[in-house]
Amino acid sequence: MKLFPILKDDVRMRLDRWLKVNFQRPQSFFQRHLRQKRIFLFDVPTQRRVKVDAKFVLPDDANLRIGMNPELFLELSDAAITPSSTEHSNRKLPPELALPVLYEDDHLVALHKPVHLAAQLGTNTTDSVASRYPHWKLVHRLDKGTSGVLLLAKTRVAAADMAALFRDNQVHKTYIALVHGTPATGSSGTVHEPIDLQPAQTSYKVLPRSKRDPPSTSWLELHPHTGRKHQLRRHCADVLRAPIVGDVRYGLNSSWKNGNSQPSHDKWVERDGRMMLHAHAIRFVHPCTQQLVRVQCVDMAFPTLKTSPKPY
Repeated sequence: MKLFPILKDDVRMRLDRWLKVNFQRPQSFFQRHLRQKRIFLFDVPTQRRVKVDAKFVLPDDANLRIGMNPELFLELSDAAITPSSTEHSNRKLPPELALPVLYEDDHLVALHKPVHLAAQLGTNTTDSVASRYPHWKLVHRLDKGTSGVLLLAKTRVAAADMAALFRDNQVHKTYIALVHGTPATGSSGTVHEPIDLQPAQTSYKVLPRSKRDPPSTSWLELHPHTGRKHQLRRHCADVLRAPIVGDVRYGLNSSWKNGNSQPSHDKWVERDGRMMLHAHAIRFVHPCTQQLVRVQCVDMAFPTLKTSPKPY
């Protein structure tokens, strides 16, 4: 009899999902062997086998093991992955690929994502944060052209809990952006403008300028209250009429041809080669420890906010 412990990263996972992740066989294969009692739960104190079905959700119980007949385990061993491999640490990265760690505990880690590195692999993308750290799970996204705080979970439980916080708007995010011109709607306020027919809300505030800032630009502090795709970029361009510097998708489109004095070409792109949007800070109540977590990412290309920002 082969026994596997239920690790903290396995809790709340369906048994058929656990089997498929670790042994790479079709779901029907495991359902058949569950019916035949070749896969079962094993209660350590009583030394008894417990019959379960494929939909059984793995509990947080140190007395239980996932059991398997030895013949079946040998049959599966060629395709086996180390069970609960997410429990293992990420491979050691070369110094030039490792990202700065801004915050870390047993459940979560916050990294400083540089500009031009994708959060996850996609079309024509060969490198990403997710591929560099395959055993951690992204709990939100940053555009490839956006730098700053990127949060990942170390366990499935933490990932699910953080996903719920993001869904319920319990994670407060602060961005800093350099934009062309000044907002047409005033020095501060809240934008309520749907994106793709979905409600979208962003608060903003104009920050003080310095003598070193490019002419005809403004610094904005931005707080997204929803998480629509390209929300900040679209709200700046379409509502504030102040597109983000370096944003070639939304900053230099046809909307600027109708009576606007915006540039026909963004010279900043030629000079710096980046979009001037930075995920400066993130704040939330930790779902596992119930402690308030504040993470800030300083980038020398952007002004630093003196205090932890509060949501509008």
